[in-house]
Amino acid sequence: MHLCVGLVRGGCNGPCPVFKTEEHCCNSGKCGPTTYSKYFKDRCPDVYSYPKDDATSTFTCPSGTNYKVVFCP
Repeated sequence: MHLCVGLVRGGCNGPCPVFKTEEHCCNSGKCGPTTYSKYFKDRCPDVYSYPKDDATSTFTCPSGTNYKVVFCP
């Protein structure tokens, strides 16, 4: 799940394509939560909000599952 930071045609961008910084892109694999991911995580604690987020926030569904996307308030 990505945080919507900048609107683009057909949707929105996450922080990496908008800010293009290591803090937001985590290309090195050594990153932590940002202001944006903390805001999101505070409101939806079970979601995966940045590349190195808690592994307990990663969920998968079996193949053939019908997905329904629900955004937190």
